[in-house]
Amino acid sequence: MQIEFYRRKYGRGCRPHLSICIDGQHYHIDSSPANYGINLITHAHTDHHGQRNMANSKAVASRETAAILEAYTSKKFSGAVFEVGSRIKVGEVRIKTYPTYHMHGSTAFYFKDGDVLVTGDVKDYSKLPKCRVLVTEATYGHPSNVFEEEIDKLVKIASEKPVFGAYPIGKAQRVAEILQEEGFGFSAEEQIERICKAVGLKPSDGPLITSPRNLPRYGGGYVLTAQRFYRWPRITVSDHLDYRGILEMIDHCEPEEVVFYHGKPSKKLLEVLKIERIACRTLNDIEAV
Repeated sequence: MQIEFYRRKYGRGCRPHLSICIDGQHYHIDSSPANYGINLITHAHTDHHGQRNMANSKAVASRETAAILEAYTSKKFSGAVFEVGSRIKVGEVRIKTYPTYHMHGSTAFYFKDGDVLVTGDVKDYSKLPKCRVLVTEATYGHPSNVFEEEIDKLVKIASEKPVFGAYPIGKAQRVAEILQEEGFGFSAEEQIERICKAVGLKPSDGPLITSPRNLPRYGGGYVLTAQRFYRWPRITVSDHLDYRGILEMIDHCEPEEVVFYHGKPSKKLLEVLKIERIACRTLNDIEAV
């Protein structure tokens, strides 16, 4: 089986992320539409470009991802949908899908014939299969990015009905789910409420969930993130693996090669893989055509 990774040239740069050609069939991963091939969307975050594929009949996304994109864009998703965990046939190639728990609907795509796994962003790698080539993220790919989540702190503070700042797509729904599981309700800004309802989460009385940028209008609150650049009090809640988790995922999948297609792997991370004799590429190493 012939497998080729490439990037699509666009002006002086390239279209987002990368593309894979497997035995003549082209797959564009978390990218803008093309006039050929299939667009695979791993999840609904805007930097993975599902919103640019709403009218693309050759786009493929999980049912939950499509529902979130529709709630976010107020447009109909025109592509094919599937249930996470199912096997799908895209073109002439069969693909197995796996949950990554990054957010509702987030999906990894496994090309069995080529033994290639495309993860998108990952929170929990436990369901992912072993593979020869792992195409994955490195959002927290620097050794300084090691953290423990503070879910207990979130739950403790929730009784005070604070304002929680969380990214509207993904993080806000996870926070809403945590609050409901712990016996709290939640309220939310209009956009967040709309997306929550799309995945079956109904607001009621409880802490307000808002976009972090809107915290000033409520007099402040807590930012739920592992990032350190916000000026508001922080509660560490992340929907990504930290640096240790990335290494553990790679160990779990046992690849011969890793392709980091999103985020910036540190020199240290690349050196560790080299020591372990795992071939490694970043987007800078992928040919643009």
